[in-house]
Amino acid sequence: MRADRLEIITNNPSINVDNSAITIIRKNTVNDVLTFTRDQVHLGYKVISHPLAGSVKPHETPYRSIVIYRDDSLDMDSLNTIEQTMERYQVLCKAKPEFLNLTGEDIEKDFPNKQRSDFQFIDSQLIKSCLSAINASL
Repeated sequence: MRADRLEIITNNPSINVDNSAITIIRKNTVNDVLTFTRDQVHLGYKVISHPLAGSVKPHETPYRSIVIYRDDSLDMDSLNTIEQTMERYQVLCKAKPEFLNLTGEDIEKDFPNKQRSDFQFIDSQLIKSCLSAINASL
């Protein structure tokens, strides 16, 4: 898998890459991350890291990062994955729908520093693990 075709879509400020070929696209909210990923899939990208990976439930962490790969055709599995993920987020965040649209400023206000750091670390480790599995580096 070519690193120059990889992108990380994230709202996690701690995501950085050592490999300059990998593009990081920063978004403001979890909803922005999911929507942008879906839009990229429609343009021929493939979802590499599952958007629901990890043991922290979607409605518990304010950060989400997704690795995608630029391909040349619509990948129906990726489209199904991201659309099902978006539906799952809607269900899990039904009691607090604003959770999907927390900005960095909202997160700083609503979560203690230690909790933010922990959530950032978990999200970052999931992405590192994904990149390691495909022999790229973060």
